[in-house]
Amino acid sequence: MKLRNKVLIAISLAWLLFLGLTYVGSKLFLTRSFLALEQDRADRDLGRVDQALDQIDYSLYTFTSDWSHWDDLYKYMQGKEPEFVPGNLNMTAFLNSHINLISYWNKAGQLMVGSAVDTDKQQFIAFPQGLDKYIYPGSLLLNRVDVNKDVRGYVLVSSGIMLIAASAITDGNKLLPPLGASVFGRNLDPWVISKIMETTKVDVKLFLLNQITNTSGLQKYFDIISNNKNGHYSIPISSDLLEGYTVIRDINNVPIGMFRMTTPRAIYLAGKKAIDYYLTTFVALAILFSLLMLWLLRVLIIKRLERLDREVADISEKNAINQRVDATGHDELSSVSSEINHMLDIIQASHEKLEQRVQERTQELQKTNIQLQQEITERKSVERELIVHKEHLVRLAHYDGLTSLPNRVFFNEILNKALNHAKRHNKVLAVLFIDLDRFKNINDALGHTTGDLVLKEMGLRFSSLLRAGDILARLGGDEYIILLNDIGHGKFAGPVAEKILNACAQPVKIDSHEFYITASIGICVYPDDGQSLEDLQRNADMAMYKAKRRGGGAYQYYTKEMDVTAREHIKLEAELRKAIQNKEFVLHYQPQLNLKTGTINRVEALIRWEHPELGMISPAKFIPLAEETGLILPIGEWALREACHTSKKWQEEGYDPITVAVNISPKQFRHQDIAQVIQEILQETHLDAKYLEVEITETAVMDDVETAINRLNSISAMGAKISVDDFGTGYTSISYLKQFPVSVLKIDQHFIKGIPNNQNDVAITSAVIALAHNLGLEVVAEGVETAEQMEYLSDHNCDLIQGYFLSRPLPASKIILQFTKGGITKDTIFQSE
Repeated sequence: MKLRNKVLIAISLAWLLFLGLTYVGSKLFLTRSFLALEQDRADRDLGRVDQALDQIDYSLYTFTSDWSHWDDLYKYMQGKEPEFVPGNLNMTAFLNSHINLISYWNKAGQLMVGSAVDTDKQQFIAFPQGLDKYIYPGSLLLNRVDVNKDVRGYVLVSSGIMLIAASAITDGNKLLPPLGASVFGRNLDPWVISKIMETTKVDVKLFLLNQITNTSGLQKYFDIISNNKNGHYSIPISSDLLEGYTVIRDINNVPIGMFRMTTPRAIYLAGKKAIDYYLTTFVALAILFSLLMLWLLRVLIIKRLERLDREVADISEKNAINQRVDATGHDELSSVSSEINHMLDIIQASHEKLEQRVQERTQELQKTNIQLQQEITERKSVERELIVHKEHLVRLAHYDGLTSLPNRVFFNEILNKALNHAKRHNKVLAVLFIDLDRFKNINDALGHTTGDLVLKEMGLRFSSLLRAGDILARLGGDEYIILLNDIGHGKFAGPVAEKILNACAQPVKIDSHEFYITASIGICVYPDDGQSLEDLQRNADMAMYKAKRRGGGAYQYYTKEMDVTAREHIKLEAELRKAIQNKEFVLHYQPQLNLKTGTINRVEALIRWEHPELGMISPAKFIPLAEETGLILPIGEWALREACHTSKKWQEEGYDPITVAVNISPKQFRHQDIAQVIQEILQETHLDAKYLEVEITETAVMDDVETAINRLNSISAMGAKISVDDFGTGYTSISYLKQFPVSVLKIDQHFIKGIPNNQNDVAITSAVIALAHNLGLEVVAEGVETAEQMEYLSDHNCDLIQGYFLSRPLPASKIILQFTKGGITKDTIFQSE
């Protein structure tokens, strides 16, 4: 093929390729732009549907809140004004407000009054099936403790989707304590849907779960929008129409239905016409330009190239290196011709020398070629092995072997780079330290294999919540750490932490096991909370432990007060360890008065810390620290031994036997063979077990009921008494209480403080006394501070009282002064520490 044809073909192909790519690219780009505009418009329309539905739900929420704060309703919930029901819960009230459900529930989760109405048929009906999944004692709807925090949302019942709202029942001024909850409902019926269509000006249709599951197309869209953050999805169904879907979630955030919106594709159709017009004009102009360009190439370049081609071909064909081409003229082609002639001169001069050297070097190259091929093959093999080993080492050094997430080393490298970038550009970033709560229980109960699968699942969940520029790493065990880059402000880390907590709260299914996991998260923000990698990680870790001490399942921002608290915590822990060695602990004793006999034959032993510099330190400050560090075990054992020794000493000095009550901490009860410890101390001090009373809390025995029963039975078998301290503040089941070998119930001082004026405290105190006596138990009232309290407790057959009205806790040398060796006690005890 001739050069001119090749040049023309090459130029034509290049130009056609350019035109084709330009045409296709322009059409794709413009089409996608209009599709993006159409998608954005659909999302806004779906958002308007969501807003319209939310406005209707909000009106129900406002209506419910208004009806929950009436004085006559509050009186009715107290058993007064029965005329409230016919005056308000009638058919007129339901129809005028378009309400399908009105119900009032007491604090125990019992229905006080309520009705459901079919507004179309204007008749009362039964509560729709499925409502019990949302309304039960302790549920989100009935747990209305804070009068200023109501709840609203949607529920799925047998009649379809119902808008639901719940509010605390208080008086008109919201000053009195809540007596229960109001729960109102409105069906998502055609009337409500028509209101939505009227508001949004779009055609919408509601689909329930049963309709969705029976239609594969609807099920597909439902699955997509259920996992979508904004809950929207739209798709063209023809060249003229577009469908959009938005999900409806119940109050538990479970998808229960969806709306379908149908709208014309006005934006896409207008864009398509504009694209066709633009591209048609572009192609026409490109063709005209192509014809002009080819004509100019032909006239100015192609003819001269053809002549040069013929001359060069002639030299090549004849191998006439002494022949030259025409180099007349003063343009680029003339220069090329001159260069060709110059090259021919050089070739001619060196041709003979080259022929000789080629012959000599050919033999040498043939010999070395074989050696080079062998060396190249060996080197490539070694290089491949080195690359494989290098990639493996890099992987081991930078990524966690279990979850494939970055490890601590790699995370630190990334965090250092992020800090340098943030310093140069004044950016804000945050570090989130995550620790799974009680993860050890999973490894202990189900094995480390299951635990590893849980860690992988958590890593996947956390990764799905982060942006492209954020980093998630696993530090080891059940600890993860997250870097949030360029967040603008530290407050934006909170919503990310909430998403992580919500992701943890979703059930985890491993094989046949299903369980729930919570996490504690500490947040540290650069530059306010730390300037270096070490400071950010340490402070985030400190904030995480603050969240864990609050019970877990929460997040906590770092504050500077945490550093002060941590330093005080470390110092106090060191001082506490020294206190055990230096014997700085003492026992004080608080008497218990028998209201029937007027005598004092029992005391409670209370530990005190006499610090050589700080003086007397409150147990409320060092007992929690002792629990946390495990020092409560030797301290508790010392207190038990000291109390038994002192009681025996009083008997040897001639005083009538005094029963001494000793508190056993939950950790001491769970982590020691407490029955064996008590038995050894009784043998060591020679104290009869009947003069020892062991006080335990409700939480100590409810963690592991079967083990607790066995240990308590062992203690009771020795002859020692067992009392339940702070009764009423925990969660002891009455059925378990019957199984425990308990002798005494101690009513918590929070209930005693309100008697005889607070009716709730009076009712609880009277109920506990009656319960204890029916079970054959004695009752001790703690925190008695007034004569009126003692008089009320005496009138209601309380057995013993204890509190500042009688005496503060006293040292052993002072408490013994209240007794005589004849066993006669003084009439009153009124002393201070």
